[in-house]
Amino acid sequence: MGLDLGIFTCDRPLREFYQRAGWEELPGTVLVGGTPQEPFASDQPGFDKVTMAAFFTPAALAHRDAFTRTRIALYPGNIDKLW
Repeated sequence: MGLDLGIFTCDRPLREFYQRAGWEELPGTVLVGGTPQEPFASDQPGFDKVTMAAFFTPAALAHRDAFTRTRIALYPGNIDKLW
């Protein structure tokens, strides 16, 4: 597959759907999209999101704890924005 891990946010009511498909919740983990000048965090007021992940390789599994209870910046650049 060539991937170490997959990570995304979803609405809280969809958590169980993704868990049944093999994804796991990362408690306390926040994804931050947007740009450095205008960040867009998944824990902003009015959002009810959870962060889900799948670890596909032994290396990713070995670092799983580093992805829990942290803020992860996903900046694709200053022109393209996530969210």
